Amino acid sequence: MIMSEYERALHDPRAVFGEPKEVLAARDLTADQKHAILESWRHDALRLSASEGENMAGGEEAMLQRVCDALRELERQTGAKPWREGTVPGRIIR
Repeated sequence: MIMSEYERALHDPRAVFGEPKEVLAARDLTADQKHAILESWRHDALRLSASEGENMAGGEEAMLQRVCDALRELERQTGAKPWREGTVPGRIIR
């Protein structure tokens, strides 16, 4: 089965986009699709950030911040609330 670009981005955002802000600029994606891709990216960055905290190389805190910034920008652009209950927008909690 061949995955669409959206499905590929949802599965591995870095395979399609170099930076989270590129997701915002993608004209062929709906706001919901952008949100889903950025949330997927955020979860990946959170996992890698946790690994970094355990002295495993990752460098994901900066990426996590950029993903959170992109989610906040999407919220600003659409007026939607992309943050799920229990999350803190744009804050990295250690």
